[in-house]
Amino acid sequence: MRVNGLIALLTLGLAASICGAGVAAHTDDHPALPDGPGRDVMIRVCSQCHDPELAADQQFDKAGWKDLVDKMASKGANATEAEFDQIVTYLSTAFPVK
Repeated sequence: MRVNGLIALLTLGLAASICGAGVAAHTDDHPALPDGPGRDVMIRVCSQCHDPELAADQQFDKAGWKDLVDKMASKGANATEAEFDQIVTYLSTAFPVK
């Protein structure tokens, strides 16, 4: 009975280390961009033309981000109006004026 308990314990430990290794192996391609609603849309749309992490070097209020996103849209950024709104909201939350 002790052997079975030890085997079960070792099996659980092995499973935990395998699962943990899977989590640790995952890397974020854009670590400068904090998590939040709209992040994935921002990465998808903005990376059509440039590294989306360029936004991390900027700080604007919501109106400033909207102006910048509108400028990118006029240059050909491909997204719906709802997606542009999500991007503005994400950026104004992630990189506000300090």
